Amino acid sequence: MAVKEKTDRIDPGIKSDEIFVDTSIAPWMAFAKAELGAKVHELSVDDTFVSSMRTALSVDSQIRATDRQLTRLSMNSPLLGAEPSSRAPEFFSRELATSANKALGRILGRMEAQQLKERNPEINKYFEGVKTDPTYDKKGRSFDIASTYESTGYGKITAWCAAFVNWCLSQAGVPHLGYATAKSWLEFGTPVAHPVYGCLAIIRPSSSTGSTTGHVAFFVRFQGNNVVLLGG
Repeated sequence: MAVKEKTDRIDPGIKSDEIFVDTSIAPWMAFAKAELGAKVHELSVDDTFVSSMRTALSVDSQIRATDRQLTRLSMNSPLLGAEPSSRAPEFFSRELATSANKALGRILGRMEAQQLKERNPEINKYFEGVKTDPTYDKKGRSFDIASTYESTGYGKITAWCAAFVNWCLSQAGVPHLGYATAKSWLEFGTPVAHPVYGCLAIIRPSSSTGSTTGHVAFFVRFQGNNVVLLGG
């Protein structure tokens, strides 16, 4: 962002090189530091019922996998009997049970996602008014983003670095992007030649963290050969 002041009101979400904000004090950093002081972090869920059901599903899956191996063995061994029909009743019961287990796993994941949402109210607030970047949708659509979701039978917290940045800027009453994708922030504001306190730092995706769109946070200072950032 440029450091020149401008008195005209600027609508939030504008993406332009004509965004003028006095970054010498970076007012949004006060909100970021307050969240840091509150030690906001992801709280996990320790639900005995969900854990027990998930363990039961895992054991059941292992039993069914063993059963399938024995069935294949019997099909290929003349000593263990003739090959059963592919439409035998036990074939359908196994497939139906597997489908039911997957469906139950998704239900447990949704239950866990809801519990994660209830356990992390501070993170939830960052997603208010945040949407997906239409640039990454084939039809140019933009959608609201949930703070938690179900994936492969588990509840997960949506990556919230971009939502945190957006929330801090909006709390300070300065222009903000409104997208929850780190990479999207490369198109926001005016690039600076050297990092200044409170400016945005966008980091490329990393396979070590499983990131697909990178990371975004506020620049704080250099510390030797390291860079100190403040973000979600």
